[in-house]
Amino acid sequence: MAQVKSKKEKRGVLVCVSGKRKDEIVKLRRDNTIFGREKADIIVSDAEVSATHCQIQNIEDSYHIFDMNSSNGTYINGERIVKAKLKEGDVIEIGKTSFRFALEDEKNVRHIPTLFTSSSQKSKDRTHSLVDTLIEDELNSAKHVQFIIKVEYGDGRKEVIELQQKVAFIGRASSFGHFDQDTEISRKHLMIKLNDTGEIFVEDQGSTNGSFINGEKISGMHLVKPEDILKVGRCIISIYPKI
Repeated sequence: MAQVKSKKEKRGVLVCVSGKRKDEIVKLRRDNTIFGREKADIIVSDAEVSATHCQIQNIEDSYHIFDMNSSNGTYINGERIVKAKLKEGDVIEIGKTSFRFALEDEKNVRHIPTLFTSSSQKSKDRTHSLVDTLIEDELNSAKHVQFIIKVEYGDGRKEVIELQQKVAFIGRASSFGHFDQDTEISRKHLMIKLNDTGEIFVEDQGSTNGSFINGEKISGMHLVKPEDILKVGRCIISIYPKI
């Protein structure tokens, strides 16, 4: 009996169906892909597109699109959305530019780039998602608690940490907590991200020993509920949005 291909062997791609980049194909990143006129993985030269317009996240091997408070909105098949799960054939419209979403075998799209570049865009290290680049803006603009982390360290100590940014990283290089004392935690181990609707997502950052939710090792972006138990190194963690 022939084996059914798993979703992990599929990669999301976008075909530009209207606009200045018509017929070009872009491969979505494995984590987050940000669209925009300036600060983006996919640069869209369209005056009706915001500097950072929307993003597509790979969550548990499915692709989800989130509007990033753009001026003119993000549309799927003609309907304005705040967030939506993408299915094959969906048309994404931002400004006067449209993309068709498709899933392709990973081996067939290895040659396709994961970004559009503009002629004015300077060459830079693309090993980090643009989400990393936006963290400084989040930190500078933060004025109140965004979410709470409850930690039980490997030695039994407990701590409640209140964070003011929407994106944070747990690791031995963290500026909060005592994760630097856990030798099983990588320098940049787990990303935590709060979206505009109050949902919390986590993503392992290629750590040595992995990240776990309710005992299961994770890859890609995962939605975290208040009752979920995370394990990072020897630390047991719960994460809650600030109400």
